[in-house]
Amino acid sequence: MKRSLLSVCTGTILFISAAVLVAVTMAAPVHAQSSLTRISVDNLTNTDSDHKTEVEPDTFAWGNTIVSAFHVGRRPGSIGWGSADVGFRLPPMAA
Repeated sequence: MKRSLLSVCTGTILFISAAVLVAVTMAAPVHAQSSLTRISVDNLTNTDSDHKTEVEPDTFAWGNTIVSAFHVGRRPGSIGWGSADVGFRLPPMAA
């Protein structure tokens, strides 16, 4: 059974359109499900540190408990940078 050129072209166009639609849908950016929440503020006042800085964060988890740790108040040194303090944040139920 011979198919007409029009039906072959129509099928090809539909297939390509569906493939492009799937590719565009898969490439669309996904938005975060939650907003950012400030968990800490550098309120130290010593003069040998760069304040309003909280850097090198890391997060540790065990079961349902998540703990965040970070450097507070960067402090320049002769060997390298340090911090004026270490900050941490526990989940509300664990605090």
